[in-house]
Amino acid sequence: MFRLEDLVTVARRENNPKRKYLYVNPLQGKHIPVSPALAMGVFSETAARVRARYPGERLLVIGFAETATAIGAALALMAGNASWYYATSREDIPGAEYLFFTEAHSHATEQRLAVNGLDAAVAGADRIVFAEDEVTTGNTIMNIVGLLRERYQDQELRFGIVSILNSMSDTRLRELQEQGVYCDYLLRIPFQYRIDSVDRDTYLRTAAEPLSDSGAAVPVFRTEGYWNARLPAPVPEIRTLTERFTEEAMGYLDPAGIPAGARVLVLGTEEFMYPGLSLGARLEQERPDLQVRFHATTRSPIEVSPDPDYPLHSRETLVSLYDRSRRTFIYNLERYDRVLAVTDAAPCPEGLGSLVAALRKHRNTNIALVKWGDFQ
Repeated sequence: MFRLEDLVTVARRENNPKRKYLYVNPLQGKHIPVSPALAMGVFSETAARVRARYPGERLLVIGFAETATAIGAALALMAGNASWYYATSREDIPGAEYLFFTEAHSHATEQRLAVNGLDAAVAGADRIVFAEDEVTTGNTIMNIVGLLRERYQDQELRFGIVSILNSMSDTRLRELQEQGVYCDYLLRIPFQYRIDSVDRDTYLRTAAEPLSDSGAAVPVFRTEGYWNARLPAPVPEIRTLTERFTEEAMGYLDPAGIPAGARVLVLGTEEFMYPGLSLGARLEQERPDLQVRFHATTRSPIEVSPDPDYPLHSRETLVSLYDRSRRTFIYNLERYDRVLAVTDAAPCPEGLGSLVAALRKHRNTNIALVKWGDFQ
């Protein structure tokens, strides 16, 4: 069982007057490097809530970009009764049509849910369950519920919400339950828990512009059998393709050739998280003598601080691998003996160069990239 202090730290958003704070989960595998087994343990306990709430129901699980994409995929694969899974996105999917909605407090307010393939997923499920890292009011999710009810007016859709953390009021929880929307969670936290702590920390100035790299090129490997998590897919297909990706990527890592005690980082990119986490968990399982960590780049601009109780201590600005006009970030980089970045981008040279430069700045020299599919 996980404790509150295991799953909740508070950070300050950069230049965000709508909401100054952000909950950062040290075990989620997004902003902070984590043992993949610990992250999977959190997701497994959360998935157990889904199994207990909806026994015998076929579920369509929808994760939230970008922070909860790994959570959603893991829940769908671990729950045992999920039939379909996909995630919301902020990316432009070629040929897709969308339902658009907003997150009022986010740094990037526009979200979208692709409707390509959604009819089949809805027809093959008894309930739609939204998976998040933290739910504060449920307003964003209820925006999507309204859009889906409008789209499927002739069907009696059923919904649920599952999250690692929930800070809704008792009144709000009752309101949603009266609307037939159950809320399950791993831990309940008070509304605006410890948010004033961000006013007491000392913050560091970080570089606004990305680094560029002119050193030796890094190896880029390609795996086949791509699954795009931004479009609905049957859970058995997702499982098979993810296992195939993991198997191929393990071949690139060559676990037998890594010395005992070595530190290995598997790094995801933005919305592309679960395949890398799955790879890290497999490596950790096969080589328990290694120190394996996973986290991911992100669009979220967050302040960093030297204060020991603050969660984020360093930040590097990157060019997105997906879009050279977009700035992304990576937090708490350290030195590792091996680094394997995983992405579904057709990485732009500026993006790959800035990522490699940031890794080399932190004295990482053994770097490779595994590319799955061709999202763009």
